[in-house]
Amino acid sequence: MRLDWASLLEILKASRRVVLTSHVRPDCDALGSELGMAAILESLGKHVRIVNAQATPANLAWIDPQGKVESLASGVKPADLSDRDLLIVLDTSAWAQLGAMADVVKKMREKVVVIDHHMSEDNLCDRWFKDTTAEATSRIVSEVAQRLRVPLTKEIATPLFAALATDTGWFRFPSTTAETFRIAARFVDAQASPPAIYCEICEQDSIARLHLIGRTLSGALTSHEGKIITSLLRASDIKETGALSSDTEDLVNLTLAVKGTQMAIILIEQTDGRIKVSFRSRSHVDASVLAARFGGGGHKAAAGAILDGPLDAARDRVATAVDEAWLADVVVA
Repeated sequence: MRLDWASLLEILKASRRVVLTSHVRPDCDALGSELGMAAILESLGKHVRIVNAQATPANLAWIDPQGKVESLASGVKPADLSDRDLLIVLDTSAWAQLGAMADVVKKMREKVVVIDHHMSEDNLCDRWFKDTTAEATSRIVSEVAQRLRVPLTKEIATPLFAALATDTGWFRFPSTTAETFRIAARFVDAQASPPAIYCEICEQDSIARLHLIGRTLSGALTSHEGKIITSLLRASDIKETGALSSDTEDLVNLTLAVKGTQMAIILIEQTDGRIKVSFRSRSHVDASVLAARFGGGGHKAAAGAILDGPLDAARDRVATAVDEAWLADVVVA
C-alpha cells in the first residue's frame, strides 16, 4: 500500500484545472472512478475534464448520462490539455494500457499522479497513490470524498457503485470483505440504485452477444483434470455474429461456472491481429505473474495482456506458460 493521504489531499486541493484518464477499453471501474472523482473535484470548484484514449464502449454509455467522458479518438487534441495543472491516471499503472494518452502523460509527467489498485506498474510518474488490497479503484475514490468531506450525491455514488460491484463480480470475488458491503451501503444511502445499475450492466445483451457467448462456450476445452478451461474467439466469430468488440467483456468469467474449474483463460483475436488474453484464477497460480510474462498485469485472481498473433501461436505460448505455472506451483505446494 502506498497511500500518503496528506500528500494526495494537498495535491488535489492545490489543483485548479484537472484532467482524468484511464486505460484503453475502459470498464466500469475505470469510467466509474473517473466520473466519481470528477464530481468530487467539481464540488470543490475545480474545472475537470475526463479524456481517455478510446471512446466509451456503447454498452457502458449509460454510466455517463451527461456525456462528460471525452476521448482522443473523438477529436480531443493533446494540445487541448495544455492548460491542465494536474493529470490523474486512474485504475492503471501501465504505459501499454494508456494507448494514445501515454504521450500526453509523458509530456505532463511532472503534473501526473496515479491512483490505482493494481499490483504491476511502470514508471508513469513519481507520485503514486496505490492500495493493492483495495477491491476496486472506486473504493479509493470513495475514500477521497470522505477525507475531503465531500457528501456523496447520486451523481458520485452511482458510477462508484457500478465500479465496485463489477470489480468484485457483484460481490462474489474473494476480494469482497465486510467493508466492501459497508461502502456499497453508503452508495445506496446516496441513492445509487442496485437494481437499475444491474439492469444496465447485466441485462442489456444483444442477440449478437448471446450468439458470441454460444461460440465461446461451445469451443471451451478443459485440461489438468478439468481444473483449467480455455476458450478462443477469432475476429471472424465477432464479425459473423454481428457482435461488437465490447461484447467480449467478461466472457472469461462465464467459463468459471463449470464445476471444478480453478482457472479460466480466454484468447480474443483483435481486428489488428493482436491477441487479448485474460486470466482468471481461484487457484494457487497468480494470474498477474502469468500476465506479466506477456507484458501485462493485474491481480492474483484476474489479469490480462496483449500478445502478438497469430491466434493459434499465441494459444500455444499461453498454454505452455499456464502449464509451467500450474505444475511448478503444484510441486511447491
